[in-house]
Amino acid sequence: MSNDWKTLRSELPEDVRLRLDGKREARRLGKALAELRKAMNATQREVAARAAMTQNTVSKIESADDVLLSSIVRYMHSIGGGVELVLKTSDGKAKRVDFDPEINVKQYG
Repeated sequence: MSNDWKTLRSELPEDVRLRLDGKREARRLGKALAELRKAMNATQREVAARAAMTQNTVSKIESADDVLLSSIVRYMHSIGGGVELVLKTSDGKAKRVDFDPEINVKQYG
């Protein structure tokens, strides 16, 4: 199936491909995490220390297209935020899953 998408995408006009790429970039999870971190006036190094990660790991999370949920939870809890996942079925039902901030966060005191 991914080959079908690549073929279809290659047949699109360049301006459409660029617009799609721009929209994908704007929706990227890592970019959103970095924006939240900056809004909280936290550095990558501070997030790393609070989340028991390396600064390099935080940088990779912020530039990745695919991130482990556990890493997102640790990251968000390190800046005082939280994570709520919404699971949606094809018939329109939704189930919310909230991740407790006490899980997977290194406590400092």
